[in-house]
Amino acid sequence: MNQRFSSASVKRGAGAALLALALGASGSVLLAQSAAPGKVPDLSGFWERRDDVGGGNFGGILEKIVPKASLTPEVVKANQETAARQAQGEVVAFGSKWCLSNLYPFFMQHSAAWDLFQTQTEIMQAAEVHTFPRHIYLDGRKHPSPARLVPTVNGHSIGHWEGDTLVVDTVGFVGGGGTPGGGRVGKNTHLTERFKLIDGGKKLSVVSTWEDPSIYLKPHTYELQYYKSDPGTYAFEETCHADDPKQSGSVVAPGQKY
Repeated sequence: MNQRFSSASVKRGAGAALLALALGASGSVLLAQSAAPGKVPDLSGFWERRDDVGGGNFGGILEKIVPKASLTPEVVKANQETAARQAQGEVVAFGSKWCLSNLYPFFMQHSAAWDLFQTQTEIMQAAEVHTFPRHIYLDGRKHPSPARLVPTVNGHSIGHWEGDTLVVDTVGFVGGGGTPGGGRVGKNTHLTERFKLIDGGKKLSVVSTWEDPSIYLKPHTYELQYYKSDPGTYAFEETCHADDPKQSGSVVAPGQKY
């Protein structure tokens, strides 16, 4: 859920402050190096899905627009066991649980908007749902060596431009999340994404390809499209307190289990 404000200058000021906080001391430097118009597409702004209502996958919309993943027998069996538990009334979640940080790509398949900040050397995605900012480095760095790579909920992402398309390569997930199409995210999963503006910049296409021989028999590829929010849009923070029964989704309802 996002809110709209009449002053776009307030949004820009708040965005700059958030980016500086998220990037640390280097934030002001990166802001000063913002990508010059005309050199690469400007992906900045709020983006949101509009193919369903509410959070996640209400109405089974994702099953209609995302192909089923080709999975290993072990994952197929695990999915069948999960479906049986759900049929008995259990709440089973892979990307989110109580007030823990949502695992990637949870916010990408959620209906809530996410904000994208763009500079020459880095792109950051700040989601409204409960998770950490995602940093995509464009400064030419490589992934850390496996011995030094610290797994995170969003993984370690590096990107580069191929014409008008941003290509993002991500490794280093903590594992445990789920992907549209019935797939999973493991500690050795490799993700490639292609971000591209379409419909005159009103929409953003993101084509994702997941690879992990322990999960997928072949690379799992699908496209999700996002609509750009109106100018002046700003984020509405999602708070979550696991011990507060009045907050929807923060605790397990009677008769349900995690």
